[in-house]
Amino acid sequence: MYKTLIAITFGLMSSVVAAEQMYRWVDDQGVPQFGQQPPEGQAYQRMNISSPPPPGGALRAPAPLPQADESPNEAQDNAGISDEALAAKREEQCSKIRSNLETMERNPRLSKTNDAGENVRIGEDERQEMMAQARADLEEFCN
Repeated sequence: MYKTLIAITFGLMSSVVAAEQMYRWVDDQGVPQFGQQPPEGQAYQRMNISSPPPPGGALRAPAPLPQADESPNEAQDNAGISDEALAAKREEQCSKIRSNLETMERNPRLSKTNDAGENVRIGEDERQEMMAQARADLEEFCN
């Protein structure tokens, strides 16, 4: 059992060492061929073998930061939109915030859906925080 395991281990290690160099050439029928030994009497190209990318893909540079007066989502959403369309979009968002604030002020018994999909009642403290946030958003973005 141990001899078999050792033989397999050495076999895998030797295949990694042997596969360090690859060559490419075109055969007589015009089909590209690849191999670890260059062909005799034919032109060939030495292939550059690099290590595979890290799990999850190649490393990328971080995305550029949005301008100071825009949120990250707003910066992506507003690319290529005219000023009139931006104004209409902002007014739509402001009317939604006003509607939500009115609902929160009129209804002390609010509920929301949590991550598990269950309806959960919102407590008074959380309701007050949500109303304060909505008022702050209205002052900042809608006046």
